[in-house]
Amino acid sequence: MTVPAVRTAYEDPATRWAWRRAASFRLGVVLLSLASFVAWLYAVVLTPVWTLWIWMPVLFVLIHIALQALVLVLTVNRLRRVLKVYPWQSCPGAASIAKNGTTRFTLADPEAPDRRITLKWGDWLGSGVTFWVREVKAGGVGEIWFAGDPRFLGVVAAPGPRRLLSVAQKEAVDDRMSARRRGVSPEARERARAAGARVG
Repeated sequence: MTVPAVRTAYEDPATRWAWRRAASFRLGVVLLSLASFVAWLYAVVLTPVWTLWIWMPVLFVLIHIALQALVLVLTVNRLRRVLKVYPWQSCPGAASIAKNGTTRFTLADPEAPDRRITLKWGDWLGSGVTFWVREVKAGGVGEIWFAGDPRFLGVVAAPGPRRLLSVAQKEAVDDRMSARRRGVSPEARERARAAGARVG
């Protein structure tokens, strides 16, 4: 599938539809996690007091799921902001799985194409059982679409685009770290700032 010839990814109708789909799905997960608290409370009220030791661990699991869902919703605007600044690029063979189970996307530096930059998705526990982990392990991801600057942040998608995923270098989004200053042109820095990255 060919990358749409547009100035920014968001100008492509298929991209806007993919973003709306991602936003709807993530909002649905949050609403479902809130409904699970109601179900938990209903179960606690209807069962004997001595069974609370069974229900309390369930509450902690529900809180963890709700917080993860909230983080997903908060990244929806980051997706759109990046897509409104950068165009899609086709990147064959960029996706792989690290030893700890996280997903890695290895991309060319926009200003030094011979240099490779890695963006990671997941944490020390891995990326979980997700589309990206399943498909990359199975060899089903020969090509990805990428919109962004791998030195800062971006959006990864399966060709189409489908399965939008927000990825970023830690220093581009974490206030506790020093922002990247070296090896970036003023124009690239301004684009990254417009996309929501912290820049030096």
